[in-house]
Amino acid sequence: MLRTRTLLTIAVAALALAACTSPSPDPSASATPSSTATSATQSAPTAPASTPTPTPATDAQRVSTPPARPEALDGPASEENAKAVGRYFLSLFPYAVATGDLAAIDALSGQGCKYCKHLRGIVTEIHDAGNHGTGGAYELGFTSGIRKDDGDFTVGIEYVETPSRTVAPDGSLVEDFPDTYSMKAVLRLHWSGSAWTVEAGKATEFGGKK
Repeated sequence: MLRTRTLLTIAVAALALAACTSPSPDPSASATPSSTATSATQSAPTAPASTPTPTPATDAQRVSTPPARPEALDGPASEENAKAVGRYFLSLFPYAVATGDLAAIDALSGQGCKYCKHLRGIVTEIHDAGNHGTGGAYELGFTSGIRKDDGDFTVGIEYVETPSRTVAPDGSLVEDFPDTYSMKAVLRLHWSGSAWTVEAGKATEFGGKK
């Protein structure tokens, strides 16, 4: 059984210039060469404008943003495209847990895919109760792809599942998954000639929790 997980922001500071000017000469004073009033203006050195350093997206930002649709979804049937589609499908789960959006998962799920239904069940259980997931981003690693017969492919994906929580509408904690897990998913994908579907899959711990 898969677990669920997640998130924060940045600030920028501005520098101000300081200047001071000496008083102007008294207009009643005589302007002789030896007594000509002078004025001096001093300005504080200008500091170079600072450029904010971009910060990486937080866990919550990543899981609440839909994964980019890969071109591999349009085919053709190849091991590389199967791997890209498998990685995309797997990355859809943390997004669905965070948002409740199952459209992309449903579009890729084969009719008889029990694994797909299992993922869908986790998401609907959380969101039907009014809750949502935070965290749980997947750090995808090594991916293998093997072509079978009749457009079938087996894809193996190693990934790290980060800590997550299930949170109620009022922000209170419903369920906590504080550990990080090394996982491996194995998916069976099919190319029909015009579209990919996930026909079966399973996920298991790969090396235990960290």
